Amino acid sequence: MKRRRLAMYIRLSDADEEVAAGAKDESNSITNQRNLLYSYIREHKEFENFEVLEYFDDGFTGTDFGKRQEFQRMIRDAEAGAFETVLVKDLSRFGRDYLEVGNYMEFVFPAMGIRFIAVNDGYDSDKNFGMTGGMDVAFKNLIYQMYSRDLSRKVKSARQNRNRNGEYTASFVCYGYRKDPADKHKLVIEEETAGIVREIFSLAISGKNCNEIARMLNERKVPTRLQNQWRRGVHYVPVHDKGDYLWNNTAVHDILSNEQYTGVLIQNRNETVGFGEYRKMKKRDRSKWSIVPGGVPAIISRETFEQANSKRIKRAFPAERKKSRTNLFICPYCGRKLLLSGSVLTSAKYVCGKRNMLDESECQQIFMPKDVAEKMVLDAVNDEAALRLELLEKESSGDRSADKAEKQIAELSAEYERIEENSLSDYTNSYFPHQKAG
Repeated sequence: MKRRRLAMYIRLSDADEEVAAGAKDESNSITNQRNLLYSYIREHKEFENFEVLEYFDDGFTGTDFGKRQEFQRMIRDAEAGAFETVLVKDLSRFGRDYLEVGNYMEFVFPAMGIRFIAVNDGYDSDKNFGMTGGMDVAFKNLIYQMYSRDLSRKVKSARQNRNRNGEYTASFVCYGYRKDPADKHKLVIEEETAGIVREIFSLAISGKNCNEIARMLNERKVPTRLQNQWRRGVHYVPVHDKGDYLWNNTAVHDILSNEQYTGVLIQNRNETVGFGEYRKMKKRDRSKWSIVPGGVPAIISRETFEQANSKRIKRAFPAERKKSRTNLFICPYCGRKLLLSGSVLTSAKYVCGKRNMLDESECQQIFMPKDVAEKMVLDAVNDEAALRLELLEKESSGDRSADKAEKQIAELSAEYERIEENSLSDYTNSYFPHQKAG
């Protein structure tokens, strides 16, 4: 006999631990939620022989369902029929977007045959006869969303106050620093990587450009910022993971343009606008940044910073830059998107960006003139369009043939009925001359 299963969903947001300027909310901790749900299971004998599947989202907001990896895994398992009941501490742990929560309660779970239980809210879909709890539950969902908005504002305000007081609040630190073990809101110099920072500025002053500096660091296999974070136990997965973790033009540029190395703590450069899944990052005007001189120990002097940046060639971009088109060309060796090198007036070509990171690599041989590459794509599109057109013509021809066949069948059927009727008339006249057919 197949054992029945229920899913236990637990969520903790980083914001839950920052209410009241950093006081941790123990009632919503992962451990507390888990203990509460197992206590509920033990108290209800109907779940006595159920297998419990656990899903944890730690550090995710309740307003965005799409970014919660464990939540999405639970929904995929539900679609596959892996369990028949979902158990949460309360509706706010499930989500704080009242429209989306209502959608799951009213449509998604009922369509899957899933029973939904929110313990502290006293909600059980089996005991509500297919209803979502009426106005009581609707108002709770709305209040949870309003609370989440208010909580977000409080967290932002608390962080801004900390930033103005010279406290470091970002999750990651820039290359050359690490968080003070005695106070996570303070930064101290990490001498090993700080030496690399000083070397980068020295090379820039000597006239080396960002690509040349990146190649020198890669040839010596100097760990990148990402690799350094992993070494310290900070597990962060990059969006574009090519597996080789090389220094590039951008990484070097970011170091050379970062004023923090002069001892100035700069935070709040960006702000989050919107709410829930509609949030996006927006760059703030410098006048709104949080700037605290002397907020961090200096790795280089202000004179060194200005001298290194005066040597660099700054590219001027128009005020409104057009969005770049989707790049169709990818390096077959490393998987990076090919870059357009040169200009229309010169011999523009597509090359792999890795050629600027290493003096010797397989990617060095990736070279294709722009006009040749784009003609190959255009030819492939034309061939595909021609093939599609041919298939459509065949389908259309097939439809016409079917229509013609149906018309012929109708004509033959009518002819058959006419012949049959005439045969009956001839038979009647032959054997019953004094009686009319029909």
